[in-house]
Amino acid sequence: MGDGVALRRVLGVACLVALVCGCSGSGGSGDADRPRSGKPGKSASASASASTSGKAGGGRADVTFMPQEPVSARTLERTAELIRDRAAKAGLGGVKVTVEDQNQITVSGPAARQETLEALGQPAELAFRPVLSATPETGVEACPDAVEGPSSEPLTACGESQDTVVTYRLGPVAVAGTDVSEAEAAYDAERGNGWFVNLDFTTAGGAKFADVTGQLSAQPSPQNQFAIVLDGVVLSAPQVNGPITGGKAEISGSFTKQEAQQLAAQVNTGALPVHLSVSSVTKLRVD
Repeated sequence: MGDGVALRRVLGVACLVALVCGCSGSGGSGDADRPRSGKPGKSASASASASTSGKAGGGRADVTFMPQEPVSARTLERTAELIRDRAAKAGLGGVKVTVEDQNQITVSGPAARQETLEALGQPAELAFRPVLSATPETGVEACPDAVEGPSSEPLTACGESQDTVVTYRLGPVAVAGTDVSEAEAAYDAERGNGWFVNLDFTTAGGAKFADVTGQLSAQPSPQNQFAIVLDGVVLSAPQVNGPITGGKAEISGSFTKQEAQQLAAQVNTGALPVHLSVSSVTKLRVD
């Protein structure tokens, strides 16, 4: 899986999650130390138009974002700053981010990285929610569009587990993305699992994580699972057998180096202060 795969909501991959502390989590219905891989998510479906097609791997792309609700000029400038920070932390060179007419943001960069440029403008809201119910869907090949909701209320969300689409009913957010102090992309050469993202929780976040996993471990399946939700999409719903202490977690799966760096950069910079949608994509060929 390469740069050409992009989740509409941040990352171009649906991945499994394994928790790396005293006991390890895995995806969906597995035990706490048997991780499994997930399936790529849907490609971005925001409307876009290409004015000039460039050579494969060459040229530049201009991706224009529009806020989905009215925002102040200061908020738009702050959003542009976060996008620049994401590009830098993700190791994406040659990217230019500009605010135009105080109502749109244009991100310019290599045309070969168009999907990555689009992902820079995604919300990147990470949350851990307890699973209330999990229903496999028959005859459904892919998740529908994500539905986001307030962190203090239950949420119905979709995810993919062992090539099966599952509808999850989730409780309110137990641990928020703001409880993560640092995210770092790393490569697992010893176990052969490829690229992954290490998460370090804050002191308060680690305590919350240990508390909720302890509570869930005493429940019957599937209430002994918690969902890792990224912008309304369930990346994984690992089962836990006891409280997970140590304040660390690991997100792994079919990542390329660029995708792992991108996710780490988005978690580190936090969610954007405004929801953006892609209004146009213009590709320019460089001879």
